[in-house]
Amino acid sequence: MTETGGTLEDYARLSRDYTNVDEDVLLREYYKQTKPHLDREEIDFVLEDKFYFDPEEAEEREQKKKKLAYKEEIAKAKNFLEETKKKYYDEIKLRPGVTQEQQKATDFFNRYNKEQEVAKQSHESFKAVTKDYFTNDFKGFDFEVGDKKFRYGVKDVNEVAEAQSDLTTFIKKFLNEDGTVNDPGAYHKAIYGARNIDTIASHFYEQGKSDAVKDITAKSKNISKDARVETPGDVFINGFKVRAISGNESSKLKIKTIKK
Repeated sequence: MTETGGTLEDYARLSRDYTNVDEDVLLREYYKQTKPHLDREEIDFVLEDKFYFDPEEAEEREQKKKKLAYKEEIAKAKNFLEETKKKYYDEIKLRPGVTQEQQKATDFFNRYNKEQEVAKQSHESFKAVTKDYFTNDFKGFDFEVGDKKFRYGVKDVNEVAEAQSDLTTFIKKFLNEDGTVNDPGAYHKAIYGARNIDTIASHFYEQGKSDAVKDITAKSKNISKDARVETPGDVFINGFKVRAISGNESSKLKIKTIKK
């Protein structure tokens, strides 16, 4: 089967050993192939008419003639079937087609090669686009945060471009040597973060503003009652000279007027 590309049925036909087959069975097989127009019953009738006899009724000469004819027919049948095997073997080797399983394997191999070629072309195109994107003019990644836009700079642009030119580099971080996921939590967090980066940035931006308001509110509820210490100095307000003094004693408060 490996040599010829034949099927299991072909192998069975080629492997038949006619030397050990019952002679009547051999003749029936011979007639079945050389006289395909006859059915089983008609073949049995031909065999009986040509070779069978009643030993008690048939003359010795007739018996000898039928035995000899039977022997000659057996020899012809064996030669024919052996020659048929050889011809069949040669036909299989020259057969242009292939078996169904071979065709499936060939189709799969061809599809695989085509998919690999397409994947290779797509990767080369992706690498070219990535290289064009990460040029010297690249300033960083912009993030939409509410109604504002913020930019996150990148220190080593070339390193980022190289690392992100092949997605498998990112995926391998979460895989074992056999290709199974070693940390599903980290993998899904990374994928979710990549898909929702602006939403996540907005969330933490709003959270930061909320925490700042809470901090200011907490501090405002804890205002000190101690007198504020001011730096002494004179201030003129509508013709009045006012001097700020330290302390909170009213006896030290002085107001002077300027006589005109």
